[in-house]
Amino acid sequence: MWNRKRSVTLSIIVCFAFTVILTTGLFLGPWAVNMWFGIYRGWKEGGVALKTITTLFCACYYPSSVFAYITLYSLLKLLFNIKKGDIFITANAKYLRRISWCCFAVAAITFVGGIFYVPFGFIAIAAAFVGLMLRVVKNVMQNAVEIKTENELTI
Repeated sequence: MWNRKRSVTLSIIVCFAFTVILTTGLFLGPWAVNMWFGIYRGWKEGGVALKTITTLFCACYYPSSVFAYITLYSLLKLLFNIKKGDIFITANAKYLRRISWCCFAVAAITFVGGIFYVPFGFIAIAAAFVGLMLRVVKNVMQNAVEIKTENELTI
């Protein structure tokens, strides 16, 4: 039977899987970009275009990965709090705030990359939208924490 605990556990497992994928991308990302554009797209190996796209990938991926690790760490802390039953607490609102700012940082980084390679612009828009949604959820969470605190003080 599927329940809340199993759902949270699955989310935690997926976060760890994304951590492995992100770390793998740190080591194999430039190679994968060269493979994609060199072999599958037919760009000349060692050509200026291939070197430029690889440099652009590195300039966007590596700084963004710092924010992705911060996001994954905060998300894991949030999920472990939820698993313990600590849902409407100040720390969870803080984690949501941190995650939203990381989304905005990635949006800024990929927006600059989007000037040179349009698909990065779409990533910037998606990251900014997720950041905006998280700000709304953070505000709801923060208000719920305040209401819970008021209710605990009521006799």
